[in-house]
Amino acid sequence: MSSVPSQRGRKVAAPKRNPLIPFYIGVGALLIVGVAFLVTILVRNNAASQITELNAPVGQTPEGFWYRGNPEAPVTVIEYGDYQCPACAFYERNLAEIINRDYVETGKVRFIYHEFPLDSHVHAVPAAEAARCAGDQGKFWQMHAMLFINQDQWSPLSNVQNVFSGYAGQLGLNRATFDACMSAGTHNAAVVAAGQAAAAAGANATPTFSVNGQLVSASELPGTIEAALRAAGQ
Repeated sequence: MSSVPSQRGRKVAAPKRNPLIPFYIGVGALLIVGVAFLVTILVRNNAASQITELNAPVGQTPEGFWYRGNPEAPVTVIEYGDYQCPACAFYERNLAEIINRDYVETGKVRFIYHEFPLDSHVHAVPAAEAARCAGDQGKFWQMHAMLFINQDQWSPLSNVQNVFSGYAGQLGLNRATFDACMSAGTHNAAVVAAGQAAAAAGANATPTFSVNGQLVSASELPGTIEAALRAAGQ
């Protein structure tokens, strides 16, 4: 019977570790962070590029609400909206462009945005303040669009001040002036009062629209505008 050599006492050499592995891991981590940063920048820049300049007059009502369109238009549309409301963002991303193109830019409608921040949305008031602070520098409607385009980005955050300041920078605003406006709560009282006025006017959801005083939903808006124009002889 042949004998099998004993393996006892024989040391098995451990595989050598490549000293460059930690370096490769570090480089990989930096690449991941860099790609994430680049994607974030591209998304933000793309959001700014989605903002379409409106070919219509803009201004403020005597009550301080921002409007776009001919002040003498036969039809006045008021949106009671909340910047953190998903349905409001859906309207802004889909139907607003059609309303602007067919009615606001043609001089048939003056469109007024009336803040209606809901208690369930913790960032609705700061977002409305951000739009008004941007309005102090002539960029209300641009910030208005930026907030809705990026709603999914800022809505879940615990603090939105730095994000809104970043939007101000992207829009070419003086960030120091914008930040001071936000920190001082310059428009806080006006935004809170706007919400109370919206509720008193009969709005109980966002977005709700008033067409020459008639409250309607977003889906009813185009047809109601057409009816109001016919009634005005347009």
